Amino acid sequence: MNILFVSQYGQLAASSRTRVFQYLPYLRTRNVEARVLTVLPDAAISGSQIQVTRNPLRKLCYYLWASWRTAACGLLAWFKAFDVDILFIQKVVFPAPVRWLFRLSRPIIVYDFDDAIFTTELQAGANWLAALKVRRNARGLPAMLSLADRAIVENEYTGAFARTYCPTLTITGPVDTGLYGGTSPDGSAAGPADRSGDGPVVLGWIGSATTLQYLELIRAPLSRLGKRFPNLRLDVVGAEAPAMNGLPVQSRPWDLEREGEDLRGFDIGLMPITDDAWTRGKGGYKLLQYMASGLPVVTSPVGVNREIVSDGESGFWAADELEWEEKLARLVQDRQLRQEMGQRGRAAVQARYALSLHQERLLEMLLSLVCERKQRGGRGDG
Repeated sequence: MNILFVSQYGQLAASSRTRVFQYLPYLRTRNVEARVLTVLPDAAISGSQIQVTRNPLRKLCYYLWASWRTAACGLLAWFKAFDVDILFIQKVVFPAPVRWLFRLSRPIIVYDFDDAIFTTELQAGANWLAALKVRRNARGLPAMLSLADRAIVENEYTGAFARTYCPTLTITGPVDTGLYGGTSPDGSAAGPADRSGDGPVVLGWIGSATTLQYLELIRAPLSRLGKRFPNLRLDVVGAEAPAMNGLPVQSRPWDLEREGEDLRGFDIGLMPITDDAWTRGKGGYKLLQYMASGLPVVTSPVGVNREIVSDGESGFWAADELEWEEKLARLVQDRQLRQEMGQRGRAAVQARYALSLHQERLLEMLLSLVCERKQRGGRGDG
């Protein structure tokens, strides 16, 4: 079987890395010839994302370049699709002329998207360029799904939208659990770094400059906790942390090679988030990373977060500032509770969200699509 993947970004972007690139080694061991066409490669955009958000002119130039790349890659994908069994499109919304070509040729198309890019609700601080992108996606995503033989979604919220256009497969994450925490000699989760009772308790958050706004939601409870517990510290990976009155903060840039090590330096994983049309479509990837690392977590009970975290078992839900302070205080004071929750969380990820499970489900679905097309005698029988 031959597959052409069209990814929105390169391996440094979490969405493309988890939903395209990490499948490739397994697929190739199963005699699948897999090639990748990337619309916005790492080398071209590395380091530019933060800059364009701060400079309107750079942002306009970036969008124009991205639009040109999307159209050009769409034409190339259409041409190459004649020589493959499946065209797997990850999150890319091709312009209308390219979609028209695909409607004529009708290759087998799998469309994967991991965010609620269909929503027309603008995020706080959005400008006219962001509004233009939202309107484009609101029209373009249904058109892409109408071309697809199958859509792969993150959760029920995005799945309910996609199912009005085509059949769906839900894959939350997935997470390569071998990259996080590992196992101890007896086979149990190694968990976070082992510290003595006198060491700091580290609250951890991993993300980017664009998602740092969510950490700001719990600034007040974090500051109060810092004053209550002198041994408490906040570590932020992937963004410059805001100052927290009373709570020591350390920041470091995100690095794929040391991501697992950074996570193992946490004691408690944080995922605060607003409740809106955009966040309800999120996949909870931070939570999966924390839990795969053997960390207890505290999260806003929004969207798929409620499914990933069993409240009181693998972590806590916190709906307001008082709950954030209360739940975090319990974990800060109880090392045994942190360890037990972390172990249960890692076991839950291994059982439900592990890459080893979902790569097999993905391959089974891809093979079934090819078989169905062959039985109908259409494209994809070569």
